[in-house]
Amino acid sequence: MKGTDVRVVIQKKLFDSDTRHGLNRLNMPVNQLQTNEFLTVDEKEHLRKGKGNQIEVRLLGPTLEIYKDPMNLRWWPMESSENYVFATNWYRFWSTNKLHLKRDSNVQVWSFRGSDQKLCFAVVCVEEPVVEVVEDACIMFMFIYHSCVLLNI
Repeated sequence: MKGTDVRVVIQKKLFDSDTRHGLNRLNMPVNQLQTNEFLTVDEKEHLRKGKGNQIEVRLLGPTLEIYKDPMNLRWWPMESSENYVFATNWYRFWSTNKLHLKRDSNVQVWSFRGSDQKLCFAVVCVEEPVVEVVEDACIMFMFIYHSCVLLNI
């Protein structure tokens, strides 16, 4: 698999609520997204059609490993905001990677498509918040492309 259509979805601080076992989700508020163009029209319609709709996605972690357990992307409208969330096995993913994904650290979530056009994401740590992501997009594209080739996904 060679990653294509690489996009920065969000850059955010990992809050306590993103790392709690009981909540088991990474919250990505729509008003903080860098782009809304990471989903196809059909995927957006499917997610927003009804509560509980989800899309199974692949997640590449900060150690360049594809997480094996199912991860789901959900649309999560709340009273005060609209959100996308990674759910189902997020807490396990975070626990596996907590040496890299520390609470209060800055992370970026990148989307990309596999050779089968399946929606995938990469979660990476950033030392400092990055204001300009254009240069980083080229670097991340190469990172994802080569990681996918090495991992044959």
